[in-house]
Parts: sequence; structure tokens; C-alpha cells
Amino acid sequence: MDKERVIQDEKEVVFTEFTHELGYQIAQRIIEKVQERKLKPVGVRILLDDLVIFQYLMDGKNESNWLKRKEKTVLESGHSSLYVFFHQDEYSEWIDDERYAVCGGGFPLIIDGKVRGAICVSGLKHDEDHELLTETVSEFI
Repeated sequence: MDKERVIQDEKEVVFTEFTHELGYQIAQRIIEKVQERKLKPVGVRILLDDLVIFQYLMDGKNESNWLKRKEKTVLESGHSSLYVFFHQDEYSEWIDDERYAVCGGGFPLIIDGKVRGAICVSGLKHDEDHELLTETVSEFI
């Protein structure tokens, strides 16, 4: 995953509307892919308009701190957490701040041109978290 692809994803992976049901379907598909591919367990969290509409920690995951950190990174930057990773010079104060996650796995929930939430995956290598997330969300666009 390169910097240009991350920027392109943010332009293409957008919604005209987003419902709780759609969030559930996306999360369910992420979990199915993890199981089908026999990947390590992940946590999935979806926030819409300041409301957690979905959170699930697969067996073996016992905390959601990384999900919350990725979420905060997305909401405050307006970009995916992988974008922030690739632009660390702009977010240098976040690198050692444990409230943020300067790594992949958090993606903005963009609806009608506005960031209204975040979809986060944590448990794989950070670029794999991002790839799984954007691959799956793209299926629902």
C-alpha cells in the first residue's frame, strides 16, 4: 500500500448514505474474511455521528484500546490512520501520544463529503488492517 493509493481510497470509498444495518453488514463481512483467510483475530469498531454502532472483539482479543486510538486519529485528522502514518511530519506530535495510532487500520466514514465517523480494524499488521478494511468497504459502495 503506497501513499497515492491511500489518497485514492479516501476519494473513492465514500457513501451517499450510511445506516446502522449497513455498518453491521460491513463488519460482519470483515469478520467473515478473517475467518475464511484464517487470519489472526481482529477487533472491529464502527462509529457514526458519535455513536458506536458496532464493536466486536474476536476470540483472543481482550481490549479495544487500539480501535479507539485509530478512531481518534481518523476523526481528528479527517483522514485514514494510514494517511497519517504516511504524513508523520504533519502529525509529529501524535507519534508518541498514546491517544493516537499513527498506523493503518482506521478509515473515515465519509458521507456526502463529510467525515461522520470511522471504521476501524485492529489485530493484523497495520497495513493489512487497512487493506482488509478498504477492500471490504469498497464492496459496499
